[in-house]
Amino acid sequence: MADNNMTSKEYADLKRQEKAEVFETLSAATQKLLSGSKLKEYADKQAQLFKHSVSNVLLIMEQMPEASWVRSYDDWQKDGVQVLKGETGIRTLGSYRYQKEDGSMGMGSKVVKMFDVSQTAIKDFDIEGPSYRKMPEAFMLAFPAAVEVPELPNEEYAFYDPESKLIRVREGLDPATKVFAVAREHAVEIMMGNNYNTREDVIHQAELSAYILTKHYGYDAPDINFGEMSEKYPGKEESEVRGQLGIIKHTAETIDNRVQEALELNRADKYREER
Repeated sequence: MADNNMTSKEYADLKRQEKAEVFETLSAATQKLLSGSKLKEYADKQAQLFKHSVSNVLLIMEQMPEASWVRSYDDWQKDGVQVLKGETGIRTLGSYRYQKEDGSMGMGSKVVKMFDVSQTAIKDFDIEGPSYRKMPEAFMLAFPAAVEVPELPNEEYAFYDPESKLIRVREGLDPATKVFAVAREHAVEIMMGNNYNTREDVIHQAELSAYILTKHYGYDAPDINFGEMSEKYPGKEESEVRGQLGIIKHTAETIDNRVQEALELNRADKYREER
């Protein structure tokens, strides 16, 4: 709603200016991804703010890098949490549908202000996710054909074979390594799914997807070559860079959905056994 002292045109101009500034911030944040260290910072923050879009994670990082739990004012209010008076919202992007002149529906973007938990009345908060102790086994259950084997060639920890459609996993891996390795092979399988990509084409993106997911689950992800990944971006359009990261994030979400379904089925099976 427009300020009482503004005309509708002045308010619309203000909103256009605000949106332009947000896109300038997003552009600056995207350019920083040409640095391997900044790409790692993005991956760590995406793991923490898992449900947020690539663009919004980059915007949050630019405005409040220490943010850990970001929600809209209305979402905080619904849970009875008060945003502190005088706090400045983090400007992010949201989407909305609108009707075009020809009657068809289009999608537009708008600025949405959000707030970190540190900007609310919650004190001494301690964000703890659910227990992920069973995650390594869930990753095995989430893929219809995954087996553990004594050893793999080239000292690999896990390997997806597109011919047999099988993920082979080296026996005896520690939980963090197992989660990362099997998540990476899930990602390889998904990214190779269109039959146009080879393992070599997708391995770096698959590793980044697995890194984000492993960190999201609270495990220490192994080091991956962020510098080599960031070198692939120079010369690309900013929207293309964010688009590639969007594919990587979507892949991580797809794997997470598989894992959650596997955990749910496992719980249902145990419940039936106990009855």
